[in-house]
Amino acid sequence: MSAHTMSLPTPTSAGFVTQLNAFDPQALVLALQEGFLEHVQLQPGRFGGQIVHSISAQCRTDWGQYNLALLAQGDLSPEWLSVGIFLHGHGVWRVQGQELRNGDLVVYAPGRDMCISLPPQAQWVGVQMPPHKLEALGLHMAPGVSALHLPGQLPPQALQQLVELSSVLGPNRQLDLDAALVDQAHEQLQHILWSELARRWRQPSSSAALSLQTRERLLQSVDQWAQDNTTTPLRIDALCEALEVPIWQLERAFLQTYGMAPQRLITLRRLAKARRALQLQTGSVTEVAMGHGFWHLGRFAGLYKNYYGESPSETVRAMG
Repeated sequence: MSAHTMSLPTPTSAGFVTQLNAFDPQALVLALQEGFLEHVQLQPGRFGGQIVHSISAQCRTDWGQYNLALLAQGDLSPEWLSVGIFLHGHGVWRVQGQELRNGDLVVYAPGRDMCISLPPQAQWVGVQMPPHKLEALGLHMAPGVSALHLPGQLPPQALQQLVELSSVLGPNRQLDLDAALVDQAHEQLQHILWSELARRWRQPSSSAALSLQTRERLLQSVDQWAQDNTTTPLRIDALCEALEVPIWQLERAFLQTYGMAPQRLITLRRLAKARRALQLQTGSVTEVAMGHGFWHLGRFAGLYKNYYGESPSETVRAMG
């Protein structure tokens, strides 16, 4: 199997495993198919990771681990409420512009935009379930709130239970598990979640929600500008002029949300899309580079190799 492809066994009633041996945006989209998530590698190096998917009548879980920092952003499924558990990472997690720590939880409303920066060596669990399960507990998200951040540390007993559950739902998963065992594990995981949500549940203030909505609207405008100007070399002054926004406001929004300047993140997003295009063989290296705003081919090749550990041409040959 090529180092640029994912290992995606045929799904069963219990689930399947996605093995990532290199940064592969298309594989990540297919692996997390309940929403459409764009992924961007945020640090140089050879990317590696694994996502264990488990499916039962109660919920779906994705238990993932990556070696390098990664950004995931996109629309979640309108049919499911999503809960994220941040188990481990070397550094802070950034969710919708807020810094979170290992042990924190985040709850996403159905169909809302997710934006999360994962630190190096991240391990996480994503749980998708029908919204009525949370409502049945008397837990409601305020109107206009897309994500609820619930800081805290998991108690030792909960951590021990998660270690045990990892043999069914996580990286220590045994092969050929039957659906009944996965269903039982999901029930145990939900008990952990209910206990933690009840202990941590807090609603953000109306002013905090308004500030977040204002920032999200600006970032959505930037995303639209980037989509409309894919082939144009990136100039932040042109972006500020087009959006009629001062650069300090743009920089602050990106630093609060992503922890990095807009020029760097937009460049890395373009680089990730260029890699995906090369893997799909949609054109020559020159065509792909210029089609994603990299008009200086030498700089494109240098940046590409720095991040992915291989030249653009090597990516094309590996897929051939």
